[in-house]
Amino acid sequence: MTWLRNRVQRLSERWGLVRPPACDPGLPTDVADYLVDSYPQNHNYIVRQGRLVPRHKLKIRVQQLTGAYPDPLESLLDLSCSKGFFVLDAADREDCDRSLGIDTDQRELEVCRSVSGFLGHGAGRFEQLQLHELADSIDEFGGPFQTVLLVNSYQYFYFGKSGSTECYRDHETIFGLIRQVCSGRVLFSNRTELRELQRSCQSEAMKIGHQSHYTEEKILDAASRFFHMTPYGRIGKWPFWLLDVPGAGLSAAEPIRQAA
Repeated sequence: MTWLRNRVQRLSERWGLVRPPACDPGLPTDVADYLVDSYPQNHNYIVRQGRLVPRHKLKIRVQQLTGAYPDPLESLLDLSCSKGFFVLDAADREDCDRSLGIDTDQRELEVCRSVSGFLGHGAGRFEQLQLHELADSIDEFGGPFQTVLLVNSYQYFYFGKSGSTECYRDHETIFGLIRQVCSGRVLFSNRTELRELQRSCQSEAMKIGHQSHYTEEKILDAASRFFHMTPYGRIGKWPFWLLDVPGAGLSAAEPIRQAA
């Protein structure tokens, strides 16, 4: 199975049985090492011959997400950009005029900017911003983005995470802010039930009395106030939805099935 082959490959690299893939010379060593093998594993990639090459888990995610992009992709916003793959990939696309990644992790933003500078991607931009800060200043970034990624990070917008005390604790508030920064489509794939969340999020839910607030039904109800939802399969274990702005006139191909 694919997941088993991937795990054997990663362990073999860490134990020194095989040499891990290397990035192009000239990229700072600490940045290259971080891109190739660091948490989260589903964001790891290589810079080779001036191109982005996704690693095991990211490759599947790339196929599924990019298969749901509007055609043409005109602009892209990643609301939790991690190592920046999707922002940099979008910046390389001919019809994409601008791409932006926001995150609260300063280290990851530094890595993103280092790769962007190395590749000479003038169209890609990375900023340390909270969602409401971006919504308040969206005109400074050229206005709302046609395509927005919200993948495996929704729970942090709701409950917060280490290193960031900012969170919203209200589904309608979150989707209202997302609508302010999106003019076309949100690609949404996240944990949608409290029992699926990390322990820190579950503990926060208990602390603030929101055990019954974080459910797929309530998330979908809030999203539907601002977007039209189309089920689009799953990415890994989590549901994948296309959230389209009413009247945007976007269409997508058939979902790409996840490899076994």
